[in-house]
Amino acid sequence: MSDESDDLAGHEIANALSVSDYKRLWLNNLIYMFVGNAQRFAVGWLVLDGFGGNETRQGLAVFMLGIPMAFIVMQAGALADRVNGRVLLMRSQLCLLVVVAATLLLLIMGQLNYPWVLILSVLSGVAQAFGQPVRQALIPLLVPDRLLMNAVALNALAMTTSMILSAPLVKIAGDLYDFEGVYGVQVIMLVLGLLVVRRMRTPEVKEAPRRRLLQETASALRHVVSDIRLRVLFLLLAVAALSVNTAVMVTMQAKLKEELLRDSGDMAYLLAVMALGIAITSVIVMRRGDMKRKGGKFQRAMMCGSAIVACMGQASSFRVLIPLFFLMGLAGGVYITMNQGLIQSNTPKDLMGRVMALYLLVQAGLMPLGALGLGWAASSIGTGNVITICGIISLIVVIWTHLGFPTVRNLD
Repeated sequence: MSDESDDLAGHEIANALSVSDYKRLWLNNLIYMFVGNAQRFAVGWLVLDGFGGNETRQGLAVFMLGIPMAFIVMQAGALADRVNGRVLLMRSQLCLLVVVAATLLLLIMGQLNYPWVLILSVLSGVAQAFGQPVRQALIPLLVPDRLLMNAVALNALAMTTSMILSAPLVKIAGDLYDFEGVYGVQVIMLVLGLLVVRRMRTPEVKEAPRRRLLQETASALRHVVSDIRLRVLFLLLAVAALSVNTAVMVTMQAKLKEELLRDSGDMAYLLAVMALGIAITSVIVMRRGDMKRKGGKFQRAMMCGSAIVACMGQASSFRVLIPLFFLMGLAGGVYITMNQGLIQSNTPKDLMGRVMALYLLVQAGLMPLGALGLGWAASSIGTGNVITICGIISLIVVIWTHLGFPTVRNLD
């Protein structure tokens, strides 16, 4: 890595993809996130339509897929600061490949049932939990500081591209080859991802005293707690994870089936439209990474997204949801890139793995709890009402932080 870094220092780099190792990471992330999005979508589709389950069973399955993040991600973050990043990436992705291949085999044998789905969801969640922190932590280690926001925006673009491609392709594969096609596509993508990352070079890991997990976690927590700006950014991340993110990504799928009387697999088209909106604003942020007052722009984007989610809950037709999801995507592109970029730009590189693990713990680890709670609430007051309430709660919290914390509003 040192030779390439010296070369880069003497040349003007147009964007982060000019760094070959970052490009390999970006391609691998694109493929990996394709599978991650496909998994969440496929589990809900399989439970709701394949097994004829309800929103409570769907919420439990998504909970089992995501809950390992809450228990493992901090240990994974400590590993990301200690172990070669390429090795950790390959091992975690290989484990995920084994789990997805086992799911496909059970489908082919006709032995896959709801209990097996729960077990395999947990195993899949474990594999993803070990691989996620290092993916985020490597970004600022592979690119110059001035390209960090550009690299984060490109990573968000990879995520949205995977959302645009994954759900529709998985839906097509499922329509053509039933659920065997759904998981067969994931197996192929994971194999391609391993081939891409095989030649990636990552920085040497600095020798440091190994401490207990609680001590490693405490150092990341101290860094966040000591900075009011980071505290607010993490608070808003938590609110979004428990409310609007879960409502859009999980509860909406049940709304399509229960209230709009459509195939829950039609959620694929809404996710693709939303991803298109995210891609548009991610490109804008990528090109204008040096914009001022990013904190205020991030908060306003979250306000817009929260208000749109409140409207989504009361939508009475699939056609109305299409433009709402596109608008949600436009707001989401700004939210995703700026939240992560602002956190990373205010974090020392030797803490990056652990802070990114905390970031993922809040972002992804809280979502299964939200899915479980919203699934229960939806059975009592209806999916649409739950979605609307989530949007209103998120809107109130973000307005409060915007008015009450000018240091965050003015954050560059």
